[in-house]
Parts: sequence; C-alpha cells; structure tokens
Amino acid sequence: MIMSSAAPGSRSFADGEALGILLLVAVALVAVWVGTRTWRRGPVPTGADDAEQAGAVAVRRGNIVRGVLLLIAAAGLIWVFTYPYRGDPPAVEAAPVAQEPVGQSPSATTAPAEAERVIDAAPRVGEYRLHTGAEAAEYQRVVPGKPETGKRWFYDGPGEGPIGALLQISAVEWDAELAGATSPEAISDELRNFFAGARATQVTDFEAGPWGGRLSCGFVATDIGRQIVCAWADSATRGQIGLTDEDSLAKAAEVALQFRSASEKRT
Repeated sequence: MIMSSAAPGSRSFADGEALGILLLVAVALVAVWVGTRTWRRGPVPTGADDAEQAGAVAVRRGNIVRGVLLLIAAAGLIWVFTYPYRGDPPAVEAAPVAQEPVGQSPSATTAPAEAERVIDAAPRVGEYRLHTGAEAAEYQRVVPGKPETGKRWFYDGPGEGPIGALLQISAVEWDAELAGATSPEAISDELRNFFAGARATQVTDFEAGPWGGRLSCGFVATDIGRQIVCAWADSATRGQIGLTDEDSLAKAAEVALQFRSASEKRT
C-alpha cells in the first residue's frame, strides 16, 4: 500500500473537506428524520373528526421537524466557514496515483476534444430520485459546501432519510482553470487531495467508465457509522458524490459511475 501526502491549501483539498462536512450534515438529517417518523405521524384517528385533527397535527409536527433539519443544515454551513483544519493532512491509503483503473490507458484521461457535452442532473438514477422545486431550493440555500464554480444536486435514496446522495460537478465549461490539470499525474494529485480533505480511508480505484479518467471511492467516519464518498476526474470534469445509503465501496463505485454516465452526455 502506497501512502502519499496531500496539499491542504489546494482547492481539491478544500472541496473534499467541504463534501466530508456536508456528508456529516446529511447523516444528521437522516438520523433526525428517521428518529421522529412515528412522532410526525401523530395520533391514530378513530373517526372522521379525529382524522382531520390528526392530519393537522401531522402537518404541524412535520413542519417542526423540517425546521429542525434546516437548523442542523445551517449549523453545518457555519461549520464550513469557521472550522479550521488542524494538523497535517492524513495520508491517503491506496492513493489513486499508485494504480491504473481497470481497462484504462493513460490516454483515457483526456476527453475527446470534438465531443459536445451536456452536463445536468438526471431526474432519476437507479433508486435515487432528484429533489426539485422548493425543497431542493431550500437545501441549496442552507446546506454547506456549495462549490464556487460548479453545480450541486440532492437526491433521495433507497434509505429512509431525506438525502441519499449529494452530487457535485465542476466542468471546464464553467471553470476554465480545470483545463490546466490534464496529465494523469495532475488528476491523481487532485483526487489524492480531495480524499485527504474529506479524511477518507480505504480509498480505492474503480473502473471509470466510457469517459475515461479516474474514479475512486473511500469511507468517511460519522457518528452513526461509515459513509462513502466517491470522486472522478478527467481533463474536463471533476465530479464528487456523497452516499449515505451505501455500505460497500464496490457498490458505491457502481452508483457513482451511474451518476457520472447519467449526468454527462456526449455526442
């Protein structure tokens, strides 16, 4: 196993740190949502009059819980801007620079120049459904870690919580600076810094899919267990996803690849 250092001053390190905090916030949201499920439903109605009253109670309690969720998210936002990184960044286990993804060649890290791309969130990716409308807008407003130049989306997942996946994508179409890191070494450095910022462990390379580049996943420790973050990179795109409902790196990598393929169309 090769251990590599990381650069805490880099943007990719900051992106990893922000997504790691965002994942912790999402886990807290899930815990509150699941833990209050019975209470939110309110009393069981015994008649027509009781049904109307019980419905009103359920709505009121649901609004209370949603308010608590937003407060948790807001606290996470404050954390992003006030929490200082202390100490040296952790070494990344099985760093991406030490491996070549299965079926990939070094030239695969360069996207076809002639391809036209459309990058946008897919309405549904497997068991994951995109949050839209007012709910999505509220998450965007208060949940921490929004990328400065990229885009971010929230998905409901197969679990019981309100957020199953947190998807962030940056592209050269939105940020010309990304075009500066095109070599396999530069891309590996960015992924290493990202996972170091997220404090991820057991970082492992996986098949990056038809668009090439590199895709890796690792575990992030939370109060209720290990969650998973995955990231992919090529010469034109940086993508990261936090998954709260997956417990296997291999399965999470499959989900991440599905998100990458569904979110980035090339013609």
